[in-house]
Amino acid sequence: MEEQKLGVNEPTRAVGEQTRGVGTQNLTIADGFIGMLNAFVDPAGAAKRVPAPLSWLWPVILLSILTIVLGYAMTPYQLSLADAQISQRGLSAEQMERARSITHTITQFTIPAAPVIVIGFLALFAWLIGLVGSMLGMRSKFRDVFSLLAACSLIPALQSIAAYIVIRAKGDEITTPEQLTPPFGLDIVLQNVHGPLLAILNYFSIFQIWYLIVLTFGLAYLTKSSKGKAFAAITPAWLIPLFLRIVQAMFQGTTNS
Repeated sequence: MEEQKLGVNEPTRAVGEQTRGVGTQNLTIADGFIGMLNAFVDPAGAAKRVPAPLSWLWPVILLSILTIVLGYAMTPYQLSLADAQISQRGLSAEQMERARSITHTITQFTIPAAPVIVIGFLALFAWLIGLVGSMLGMRSKFRDVFSLLAACSLIPALQSIAAYIVIRAKGDEITTPEQLTPPFGLDIVLQNVHGPLLAILNYFSIFQIWYLIVLTFGLAYLTKSSKGKAFAAITPAWLIPLFLRIVQAMFQGTTNS
């Protein structure tokens, strides 16, 4: 009787395993593209399509294109800020011209390399998320985390596009770093805020909060874990950039003083 039960259960188990694998096996390259779009509104849908072939490629291509296009679009404003800062250093005319030439050259040559830098940071953050996640008992593959992170990173890219639109619409001469980061968070209502506090308020914009929520929910679905663990795992993805933003604000404050 026991042998008969085993005989009946074996095919059932095999069918169950086959059924569970159907979703992954049927995923196509197009599913990876759809998953990238789902990252804006459907974290579960994005995570579900992460195993699709080349799912990481579409967001990487789009991020690279956006980085280069926005880089060239923002170059005049960045150079205007650099020229304003150089003129405040009290340099001689020859030194100012040399500093401007070097700054302009470096700025123009770093734009084509920007996508490589962005992808490098994505890889670093994906590895750190996987590392923290493994400490919390979460199972994930680097490739899957990288793909999900790249897709979700398109949300902060929207903020860059919005920032360019605001700067261009205002048409003001750029003389301070704050003008290059229009407010999209609490810094909209809190005036007369500067330094590290402004950096923190400006960092946690509506786009950044949107990004963190989608990434948390997507990682939780991907790893079949709780949202609390997922949020803890993604800490490096937002804490390190925030720290760099604060340090930059402190350095700029010291330079301006």
